[in-house]
Amino acid sequence: MLIRPDDEVYRVDAVWLGPQGFTLPWAARYSAYGIWVVLFVGVLLVEAVSPMRVSVPPVWELVLTILATYALTGVIDHDRPLVSVWELLRAEFRAPRAPKNHRPMRLRASSVSVRERNVS
Repeated sequence: MLIRPDDEVYRVDAVWLGPQGFTLPWAARYSAYGIWVVLFVGVLLVEAVSPMRVSVPPVWELVLTILATYALTGVIDHDRPLVSVWELLRAEFRAPRAPKNHRPMRLRASSVSVRERNVS
């Protein structure tokens, strides 16, 4: 059962289905197209800088950026924009952590004291 929200802002379907009369076979938010372009250009720049030379069409770049866009748009929406997700990641990486250099305490039989109990 689909429950429609009461707020008019959330009723707007912010997707672009393609040019007039020629709809695309998918529905994506406007932000997804921008995210995809930025990721695609980034992947192409990384490939241009890296020493590998591949002379095939950019199929793996397309697939990689589509999957990354799908993952990002699953996290980013109108309630949680990209800026807040970025700030959350920065805060998580900069948060103080417990020191890792503590060693677990070892107990020896000689260091454990045992009291005798009177059972009556």
